[in-house]
Amino acid sequence: MVELTALIAYLAVLLWIGVGSARRIRTSTDYTLAGRNVPWVVLLATTAATLIGGGASVGSVSRVYEIGVAAALVTCAWHLQLIFTGLWAAPRLRALDLVTVADFFELKFGRVARALATAHCLLFLVGALVAQMAAMATITASIAGIPYGTALLIGAAVTIFYSTVGGMRAVVATDVLQFVVLVGGIAAASGMLIFQQGGFLPLAEQLGQAHFQITGHWSVTGAVSLFVAFLLGEMFIPTYTVRCFIARDARQARLGVAGSGLFLLLFLPIATCVLGLSAAAHPEVQQAAAEGVQQVFPALVRTTFHPAFAGVMIAAMAAAAMSSADSVLSCNATVVMQDIYRRTINPQAADRTLLRVAEWTTLGTGVAAALLAYLYQDIISVLVFVYDFWAPGMVLPFLVGLFWYRPERAPAVVASMAAATSATILWLWLDPPGDLGAALFGFGVAVVVFLAALPFTRRRRVS
Repeated sequence: MVELTALIAYLAVLLWIGVGSARRIRTSTDYTLAGRNVPWVVLLATTAATLIGGGASVGSVSRVYEIGVAAALVTCAWHLQLIFTGLWAAPRLRALDLVTVADFFELKFGRVARALATAHCLLFLVGALVAQMAAMATITASIAGIPYGTALLIGAAVTIFYSTVGGMRAVVATDVLQFVVLVGGIAAASGMLIFQQGGFLPLAEQLGQAHFQITGHWSVTGAVSLFVAFLLGEMFIPTYTVRCFIARDARQARLGVAGSGLFLLLFLPIATCVLGLSAAAHPEVQQAAAEGVQQVFPALVRTTFHPAFAGVMIAAMAAAAMSSADSVLSCNATVVMQDIYRRTINPQAADRTLLRVAEWTTLGTGVAAALLAYLYQDIISVLVFVYDFWAPGMVLPFLVGLFWYRPERAPAVVASMAAATSATILWLWLDPPGDLGAALFGFGVAVVVFLAALPFTRRRRVS
C-alpha cells in the first residue's frame, strides 16, 4: 500500500506540472521548443533524464544480471555519443535556429533528403515510444502488483496528458523532477546494496569470474557490433537534437548536452553494475527472473528494500520510462507539425493552427503507442530494432553536414541514405549467421556508397 501511495503521489505531481506548463503556452514555438530559452543546467537534467529510459534502467540492469559487467560497458557508448554531440555538434545545430532534424537535412542536402529524414524520424520515434511505454507498464505492474494492462493505462494516461497540454515546456519541467528522483533513487539503492553485501569485493567473490568478463558471453565481434549499434543508434536522434535547438544559445547547448553525457558516463554504468550484480546474487530475484528477465529490477526493489524506500524506487523507475516517453511524444508532434503538415499540407497555416496540430498529434500518437506497447512488451528488442534503422541512414549525413559540408556532395549523401536503408532492411530480412549487427553493416554500406559517389560530385563541381 505504501508503494502504491508513493506512485500515485508522484503521478499527481506530474499532472500538476503539466497543467501549470499549459498556462505558459502562447505559440507553437513555446509548445515544441520551450521558447528556445533553456539554460544549460536545466538542459543537462532534461537530456540525462531522456537517456535514462526503460532500456537504460530496467533493461540494462536485466542485461547485467544475465551477462555481467559487459552489458554495462557497452552502454558507455550512449554517454560517449552525448559528449561528442555536446562538444562539437550542439553549438553548430543551435546556431542554425532550426525546428526539426528534417530542416537540417533540407538545408544541407535538399528535399529528397528531407523526405528520407522525416521517414527515419517517424519510424524511430514511434518505436522508441512503444519501448518506453512497455517499460513503464512492466515496472509499475511488477512492483505495484497490478495487471500489465492496468499499469500501462495509468502510466500512459498521465504521460499523454501532461505532454499534450504542456508540450515541451511540460516535458522539460517534469524531466528536471524525474532527473532528481532517478539519480537520487538509483544512487541510494546502489549504495544500500553495496553496504548490505559488505562491499564490492565480497559480491564479486560470491558471483565468480563469469560475470566479470569484458565481453560476457558475446564474441568480440558481437560486443563491438553492439557497442557501435548503441553509439550510432542514439547519435543525433530527434530527442537529443531538439535539446540543442531549445537551448538559450550555442554555449548553453554545449554545456548542457556534453555535461549530461559526462555525468551519465561517470554514474550510470557503475550503478547498473551494482544493481544487476546484486540481483544475480539474490535467490528471490532469481526465482522472479524465471518469469522473465525484465522482472529482475522490480523484483530486486520489492524483495530488498523497506516498502517506504521501495515506493521511492517505484517513482524513480516510472520516471525513467516517462522521461523518455514524454520527450519522444513531443518530438513526434513537432515532426508531424513541421515536416508534414506545414511543409506539405498547409504551408500558410497560422501559428494557432500549428499549435492545435501538435497537440492532437501528441494525443493520437500516445494512444496508438500505448496500444502497440500492449502487444509488444520486449523493451530491448524494440530499441535495438529502431537503432538498426536510425544509424545507417542518418548518422553519416549528419556528420558530413556538420563537419565536411559542400553543396555538391548532396547527391552522394542522398545515395548513401537510400543504399544504407535498403541494405539494413535486406540484412534484417535475411538474418545472416554471425554476430555482425544490422546497424554496423548498414553504416558500412553508407560509408562505402558515399565514398564511391564522391568522385562524381567532384566532376560535377568542375563542369
